[in-house]
Parts: sequence; C-alpha cells; structure tokens
Amino acid sequence: MRIRVAKLAFVLSAVLSAAPCAYADHAPNYVVPGRPDVPVIINFFDASWGVVEGEWGLYRPGAVSPTVIPAPYVMPRVSAKPYYPSLGGPAYKGRLEIEPPANRQLPPPAPSYHRSWTSESQDLPATQYTPTPPVIVGGDVDINNNDRRRRHRRPHHH
Repeated sequence: MRIRVAKLAFVLSAVLSAAPCAYADHAPNYVVPGRPDVPVIINFFDASWGVVEGEWGLYRPGAVSPTVIPAPYVMPRVSAKPYYPSLGGPAYKGRLEIEPPANRQLPPPAPSYHRSWTSESQDLPATQYTPTPPVIVGGDVDINNNDRRRRHRRPHHH
C-alpha cells in the first residue's frame, strides 16, 4: 500500500511540475543578451532587455510575426568623478605619480647597445640543378615494342 501511495505521489508531483513548462512556450519571452556589448536583433529592432510576444519557437515557427516591446532606455550611471587638471589636484584614477627630488643621487648610466642588420644577394644562377647520372639502356628493353606484337600472334593451324 505504501509503495502505491509513493508511486501516486511521485506521478502527481511530476505532472504538476511539468504543467507550467508545457505552457511556457506561449508566454512572453524576456530577451537577455549573451554579451552586454552585442545587441539582440529581431526583425531589424534591438530587442535587448525587452519583451517579445507572439514568438512560439518550435511549437509553431513562423505562424505569427513576433512583437518586440523594447526596454525603456536607462541612462548608465556615471561612477567616475570629474577631474580637472587646471585645479592642480591629483587624479582619482590612474597611476600614482611621485615627482623625485631634484638633488637625488642618479643611477649609473646604462651600457651602450647597438645592433645592425645587412642583406645581400649572392652571385649564383637562379636555379641550380643537381647533376643527374647518365641513363643506360639495357639489352632487354625493346624500344619499338616488337615483342608485344609477336607475343599476341596466334599460331596458324594447317
């Protein structure tokens, strides 16, 4: 009895949890781009962060033209403080620059460093062929193919 009740509870929970998934293809879709700098274009409209209605996906592809409801434009929040060099204050971002004193001890001078490259062509012909050994024709080779004609002749029967 307990096993039947457990099976019934499992089947009932599976059916109830699958019901919202079955209706999810008819609901509006929220468009979330994969990268923030690449817009999602649907029918020549930027649908990034918007809502798409009427797109049924693979349920009925192309049955209804989707309606794109664009997201309201939100100005990006500027978190950088303004910097005016004419005021003489330090910058809020960037490297920390420290002016060394004028009377400091200087490091030793670096050793001299010099490189040079040259290029020239050699006085050789454009192509150098390797010497080939002489070709020796042996006595067994029949250049005129006379052997073939003799081999295929049928003997005459009298």
